[in-house]
Parts: sequence; structure tokens; C-alpha cells
Amino acid sequence: MDHANNHKLPQSMPEGRVFDFIDHLDDWLEYLTKVLELSKDDRQSCVKYERQIKYLIRFRQGANSNINHNRLLHHYYSNKSLQEGDNIGFNGIDDSRQRRQLSKEAEQKVKEIIAEANQVMALGDMAVKLGAPIQKGYNDRRDNAFEVIKSAMSAEDLYFLQGPPGTGKTTAIVEMILQTLKAKPNARILVASETHVAVDNALDRLCIIGDESIHSKMMRYPRYAITEYESEHTAGTAAEIRANEVWNQALEFAPQLTNVLYNVLDQGELEDGEVKVPRWQFKNLADNHQIIGVTCNQIDHLLDEESEDFDLVIVDECSKATLPEWIMAMSVGRKCILVGDHKQLPPTFCEEESDALDTLAEAKARLIKDGVIDKIFEHLPITMKGQLSKQYRMLPHIGSFISKNFYNGNLRHHREETDHDFTHFGWFTYDSRGYRVPIEHGGVLENQREIEIITHSLVEMCSRRKLTGAKSKQRKLSVAVITPYRAQCRALREAVNRLDIREYLAVEVDTVDAFQGRQADIVFFSFVRTTGPATFYADSRRMNVAISRARDAVYLIGDRKYIKSKNINVLNMLLSLAVVEFE
Repeated sequence: MDHANNHKLPQSMPEGRVFDFIDHLDDWLEYLTKVLELSKDDRQSCVKYERQIKYLIRFRQGANSNINHNRLLHHYYSNKSLQEGDNIGFNGIDDSRQRRQLSKEAEQKVKEIIAEANQVMALGDMAVKLGAPIQKGYNDRRDNAFEVIKSAMSAEDLYFLQGPPGTGKTTAIVEMILQTLKAKPNARILVASETHVAVDNALDRLCIIGDESIHSKMMRYPRYAITEYESEHTAGTAAEIRANEVWNQALEFAPQLTNVLYNVLDQGELEDGEVKVPRWQFKNLADNHQIIGVTCNQIDHLLDEESEDFDLVIVDECSKATLPEWIMAMSVGRKCILVGDHKQLPPTFCEEESDALDTLAEAKARLIKDGVIDKIFEHLPITMKGQLSKQYRMLPHIGSFISKNFYNGNLRHHREETDHDFTHFGWFTYDSRGYRVPIEHGGVLENQREIEIITHSLVEMCSRRKLTGAKSKQRKLSVAVITPYRAQCRALREAVNRLDIREYLAVEVDTVDAFQGRQADIVFFSFVRTTGPATFYADSRRMNVAISRARDAVYLIGDRKYIKSKNINVLNMLLSLAVVEFE
């Protein structure tokens, strides 16, 4: 991917006017309309896209909770922050969009409306000055994490928190929730993300730190996607369980009235012999809980015209969300903290979405596909953005590579040692002369040589663990086998499942995209290709994710000659690593 041209202006852009955030919203509306057309046979998808269009139109019209979000995004989409301060607002100079001249009376009226709106918003000012941290982990003065959290909490309207791999984004989210409730006990807080797992992990961690007074305020809509919890209290905060609790409490207090109400009020549909919770009850539950966890695309399920705005919205994994997804969350809150990492994976698009992108001008399609989080983050003033800089996952030899090549050397490393012998970071390579993968253009991307190298290495690791395990008790090591291609993924799973290694190694095989947000003691990365383009590897964000899943060791499996021939920066840096041999 050619990152240098990511923000090239569309060829059809009129001369004399800068392409701005409103134009970008319009491109999204055009794109979603095309996706809607292509998805007309899938009603569920149509509802999702219609909802996204509704929220984008509202945001474009300024009908969201905090008009300052619109002003800030519009300004910093097109303008870098100035050291002497930025003039944003009605009196700010903005020549990027041609507007008709207002009369003096109309101009005065607009000023009065803005002043009145600012006065109303000031009553719910969400800028919070912090004292001491609530979680013990933030007592280390060498760690900048709490300073970044203090900066985020002191922002009035908007903050971008960048969390590189292993820097404790989830812990930071929990701290911000706890600090908000400490300063404003009645605050309504929304935790949203593009993925169910991110929402689940944040609420699960909050249940560990929080007491019963916190648990009682929480609700995860509609249920948790994860099946194993760190806290015994997490499962009980699911909305479906909360709904049953309400009926049971009512039945105990007033059985006759409860039975009448149950029969009179609309109930959910029957599914698999069970009555589902109706939407009106979920909305009622959301109105009566302070901390709501939900994916961005399901936010609208919980709101109606009577619903109160949220005081704080936290959007996790915002870089993986599409613009409509994080705008939907931002639209319902007075203050929004976007948490993510634009140096990791961008949003993913299904087949219909990709087809719709193909109908747009190239520059428009690129902006939609890559997202604008990185651009806005770079333009924001330091008072509205921060980066967590201490990583707790990777050993220094892996962490230093990630820091140098993806984060300008800004990361520091907490871990210094591990409890096993596998700490390599290098290559298992082979000569692919006469061995073409794929065999022909568009052929199956499956590489048996790399599968053999990986399975042989796993068996060798298992033998070593078995040998040392006879002397002392050892934990099972976690291993992530990562590859870009689904065919290789399937073949690797089949090969690994045939191995007798489960007693000593817990092995998961999946694609790069599926592994974001997770970690393992050891990572194997299978490049697969020995011929053809290296489009996948050219996206440095994907290589960042693949390598940074590892805590202790990374094994790169590929033909170094083929990889060298591609002359891609991130691959050239990896080629500087040595070939590994088990001693």
C-alpha cells in the first residue's frame, strides 16, 4: 500500500477549495448508499447501514450531543495545531468552504445561539482534575500512563489516547471510568467499540477493580461474547440477566400486578423455546444504569428521544472502527475519548463493502478504507492527545524492534526476563527455487514447506518442555501461529491438530486480523508466498500487529530471497534479523 498518497485529493475536486471533513462525511454518505444498494437482499445488513446513514446525517447537521465535536473534527481534519494556539469557532478564520455572507442581525443571532449552547454545555463540564490514581499499578513515577490519563480527563470535549501494543489500554480505560465516577458520581458512561471482545474485556476488568456499588451500575448489552471471565461478577451484568432480575424482583414484591403487566406489555419473540427480552425493556434498563457497554453499531438499540445523553463516551479500538461507527458513539456523549492505535490494523470491509468501494474514485475509496484517525491524531494539539509509552508485554529485544520501527523509539519496556528457554527473534528460512506458491496467478496460497518447518519446531519445543518438565513443574506455553492467508490458516490448523503437543503447548492458528488485541508467549509468522506481489506485507500496520503479539519469541518463516526482492521497508528491517537454530 502506498502510504505516501493516502490523502491525495480526489481528481474531481474543484480548484480553489480545500477538501474538508464535511466533504469526507459526504463521501461516506455516498459510499453507504451504494453499500445499501448492494446489500438489499440482506435485511439485517441494510438496517445497520441505514442506521449509520442516519447518524452521519445527524452529525453533519449538528444534531449530536456536543457541537464542539463537529467544530474540532472539522478544524483538525484540515489544519495542524499551531504552537500559539488554534482559533476554532464562529470567529475563527475558515476559507476552506465557501459560505454566503450573513447579515449583521443574523450573525449576532448565531453568536447568541452559540453562547447559549456553550453555557448549557458548561453545566455538564466534563473536564476533571485528578489527584491520586485509583489503581495501584499507576504508582510507578517512571511510567507516563497516569500523566496521559490526567491529560485525557482534563480535556473538555475530545481526547485521542493512543495505546501501542501491550501498553495497558484496558487498564487506562478502567482508570478513566473510576476517576469519572469519583469526580461525578452520577455520570452516565458509555463504553463502545467496533468489536464485542474489546467491550467485554473493559467491563470484565472494571468488575475486578470495582466493588458492588460499581457492579450494580453496569450493564453489557445484550450479552457478553467472551465465555471466560476474570471476575466472578462480570456475567451478572449482562442486560439479559438484568432484565430477568427486574421481573423476579417485581414478582416477589407484587406478584399479581407483575403477572398483569407481563401479559399486557409487549414481550420479545420466541426463539429456541425461550422468550427474548423486548427492545423497550433494554432501553429502560439502559436508562437506569450508569455504565453501559455496547458495540458501536448497537448503540441505537438502547436509545430513543427520551434517553439522556452520556456524560462520557469511551470508544476502544477506534482505529479499527469505520468513521460512521465511532461517530455513532461520539454523537451521544458530551465528552468523547477515542482509544486505539492507528499504527495497527485499519477497519475491515466485507465483500459488499469492498465492491462498493470499487465504484468510488480512487482517492475517496482510499480515505474511506484507511480511515482518518491517524490524520486527525497528528493534527491535534498536545492537550487533546497522548500516547501510552511503557509496554508490559514484549521482552526488550522484541519491544525495541517494535518501538524503533513503528513508534519513533518512544516505547519503554517493563519485562526483562521470562520463565522458559525460547527467546529468539529471527528466521527459519528455506530455498524456494522450483517451489512456487501460488503455483499460478490467483492460485491457492498454501505452503507445505512452511507448515513442515512450523510443525517440526512445535514438536521440538514440546520435547524440550517435556525434558525440563521432568525436573520441575512448568506452565503450558501459549503459541500463536499467524499467517495472512485463509488457505494456509486452514492447512496449518489441520497439521497442528494432528500433533501430540497439547500437554505442553497451547497453540492457536489464525490470521493477523483475528489476533489483534491478543498475545502469546511465542509467535510463528508464516509468509507463505514465494512468488508474486507482496501487497499484504507492504502494510506495515499488519506486520506490527503480527510481531507484537509475542511476549518472548518470534519465529519468521519464509524465503528470505523472495522477501528481499520486494524491497519493502518493514521487510528490509526484518531481514536484518539472524537465522535461528535451536541449540
